[in-house]
Amino acid sequence: MKKFLYSLIPVLLFVLTVPLYSQSEDSVELTAQSILARVDRIMQYPAGEMRGRLKHIYPDGKSFSVNFTGSIARDNFLFLFSNRDRGNQLKVLYAMGGEDIWVYNIHSIKLFHKMGIDRYDSLLSTNFSFVDLSNADLQSNYRARITGGTLIKGVECYRLRLEPIFKGSEYGELTIYVSKDRFLPMRIDYHDRDKVVFKFQSLSKTMEKGNRVVPLRYDMLNIKNGTITILSFFKFDRDVKFQDSIFRPETLGE
Repeated sequence: MKKFLYSLIPVLLFVLTVPLYSQSEDSVELTAQSILARVDRIMQYPAGEMRGRLKHIYPDGKSFSVNFTGSIARDNFLFLFSNRDRGNQLKVLYAMGGEDIWVYNIHSIKLFHKMGIDRYDSLLSTNFSFVDLSNADLQSNYRARITGGTLIKGVECYRLRLEPIFKGSEYGELTIYVSKDRFLPMRIDYHDRDKVVFKFQSLSKTMEKGNRVVPLRYDMLNIKNGTITILSFFKFDRDVKFQDSIFRPETLGE
């Protein structure tokens, strides 16, 4: 009898320890991804037409501004960028939920398909890259892990580490700070391929619209050159409807 009991000890230890470890790992990963899913929903653009502005400020105080109009459907977003001096400059089409990026340069009459590293090109010399405005789902492109908590602007936040799933990303990883009360993306740190933070985005203003929270202003600071770009949304019209043809790359030049 004693021999039988002793022989059961290794089996019991295995049964008790292995499943508990696996369950703990799974619960952490699922919690991180569920937080990220809520962040994705908040960052999505409201359907309809919206207007906004990019203001880029240099360390010496000089600045320039770019206005834009966004035509937002469920899975496609078309932006028209312009300024006072040069008029209409760019059309940027984000198709397939922001995963597919097309850029039409109105002045040079050229169409570019932004793929791979080109997706990380600066948008009109600001601190935002083309992919930053794509609003492609973070949960589809990054593996998330909770690494702790902290205070951002006096708000208690989860700290999540995001590692890119696919090769070719210019971002070695992201660190995102999400408020514990409403799951707002209070700050996103962008790391280069050497895992060094080179710019970060702060959420500065929101509003309640229907049953959701809508971001109204993001500030993107480039640590290397000391510039800041302010992205502001100031007009939304949910009643505007669009023809599907405007979201086809071949029609951008029309």
